[in-house]
Amino acid sequence: MNVVRKLLFLPLVLLTACSVTPVEKPHLPSPEICPFVYVAAPGNFIVDIASGAEVILDPGYQDFELFCDASEARESVQRQIAAGDLPPGDWRIYRLDGQMEDLAEVDGGRLKLARMGEIVDWVTDQPMP
Repeated sequence: MNVVRKLLFLPLVLLTACSVTPVEKPHLPSPEICPFVYVAAPGNFIVDIASGAEVILDPGYQDFELFCDASEARESVQRQIAAGDLPPGDWRIYRLDGQMEDLAEVDGGRLKLARMGEIVDWVTDQPMP
């Protein structure tokens, strides 16, 4: 009988020892904090957008870091070019259709595009060097 009790007690001990702590989903900026979503991409997309074409970014093809502020996006591009992580070229800052909570996921402390997103406009006030 003592052996039976031990066998019944064992699963309880294992369940207690292996209790799962829920993983907290990283917090994405709300629309109040981040009313627009910006991304850096090649400058040639401007021609397509200006002509009325639908320009879609696909995170399955390439990682796209997202920003709440166009100047943050620009600074990131400049840092990446200086570090050699991004080739020099005609990089522009674009605004995506949608909100950060719909478009983004957190990856290693940065926000990146989680699903396809449409570029709807480009930032004209600060051209890239």
